[in-house]
Amino acid sequence: EAARARIIIGADAGAGHLWACGVRPDLVVGDLDSLGQEMIDALEAEGVPFDRHPTMKDATDLELAIREAVNRGATSVSIAGATGSPSDGNERLDHLFGNVGLLGHPVLREIPTRLISPMSEIHLITGPESVCITGAPGDFVSLVPLTDHVDGITTTGLAYPLHGERLAWGTSRGISNELRHATATVSATAGRLLVILQRHHHAPLNG
Repeated sequence: EAARARIIIGADAGAGHLWACGVRPDLVVGDLDSLGQEMIDALEAEGVPFDRHPTMKDATDLELAIREAVNRGATSVSIAGATGSPSDGNERLDHLFGNVGLLGHPVLREIPTRLISPMSEIHLITGPESVCITGAPGDFVSLVPLTDHVDGITTTGLAYPLHGERLAWGTSRGISNELRHATATVSATAGRLLVILQRHHHAPLNG
């Protein structure tokens, strides 16, 4: 992912995670309340620019980073590290749901955007729209409606296909479908739908 990126933005502590993975951010955005002075000093020594914001603000560091990416002409956005990790004590369900919600930010309406981790991808489609997902046969694909109904859902490449069908908010029919091949497509004609790919094996994020 990093090797293909035109610009890499670290949102506060995200810059430290990038650095730990051997990736130099092109910009650090945020209030820097969780990055740590030692890492700030190391990044500044490498000439990494900072876009500093006050701690008391009306947007998360990730939202600020998204806006900056769009301002710099991003044509697609991949957001790493936004799903948290219970194993390292950083599970924040409020941030998780807030970050998923940012997929629907108005500035991203015409820009393909996804949340990524070594084990998962999350896309939001707003009908009429489609998305192509790539994984391995047997990987799980779940479809989660975010509106009362999502209409005209059609899939290809899944074990249990849908053909112009409706899924309703509060139901679980779309959970745990599976990839039949390496790629699949999901489309909808109306409504908002999360498309979640859950891998069985890690995918590298810094290659």
